Amino acid sequence: MRAILIMFAIYTRIPMPQIQWDEKSARYAICAFPLAGIAISLVQWGLLLLMNRVSVPAAAQACVLIAAVILITGGIHLDGLIDTADARSSYADREKKLQILKDPHVGAFGILRLALYLMLVFAGLDTVLSHDLGPKALFAALLIPVFSRACSGLAAELLPRARKSGMLTDLIGEEAPEGTTVFLAVWLAACIVALFVEPPFALLYLAAQALLTMYYRRMAIREFGGVTGDLAGWYLCMSELVGVWALAIAGWIR
Repeated sequence: MRAILIMFAIYTRIPMPQIQWDEKSARYAICAFPLAGIAISLVQWGLLLLMNRVSVPAAAQACVLIAAVILITGGIHLDGLIDTADARSSYADREKKLQILKDPHVGAFGILRLALYLMLVFAGLDTVLSHDLGPKALFAALLIPVFSRACSGLAAELLPRARKSGMLTDLIGEEAPEGTTVFLAVWLAACIVALFVEPPFALLYLAAQALLTMYYRRMAIREFGGVTGDLAGWYLCMSELVGVWALAIAGWIR
């Protein structure tokens, strides 16, 4: 329970009881990372039920769902998206890119990438919500925040770290605690099985996620020497974007 509370305190803005943090509990907090996705999914589900009841247009629904994610997470993963865009757009050497990731200032390239990302998410959600989602498709859609966090957490544990300090290393440690990788793998496997309630979406999402993961691994190691907390945030955001568009394309196919 202490690890779960620490995870929610770090990765969400949901009020949590104040507890005494200890290194052991903090290192196991990553196991509960997909629970943040479940919290987001439940809020989005409730909002969708309410908005459908009062016939809110699809475009407005998409805006509300995006805003809900930002408010719940505090934008922590979007911060990683922005910092990664600034670092990669510098075309500097590895050390300079790592310095840019740590820089609290936001550059023009980061703002532009954020705007592009939000427009693409909005377009995908608007496309999905413009069609009547059946219960199976809705359930699959609500799995996206959970699946993306299972993937991001597992990648953070399995891929090499770019540096020996920073939020990611401080949270997990230089080596993943025993059992956490297996725990996240179980989360991931459960999500994959659940996604197949909507087979076309599941196949598209898993294929796109596999390609994204290969690109992420290559990019992180080649350009940064490994993963960081910001890169993990970039990967999570891109996974959710891929999921939204996989659902939209699956709807067209169906």
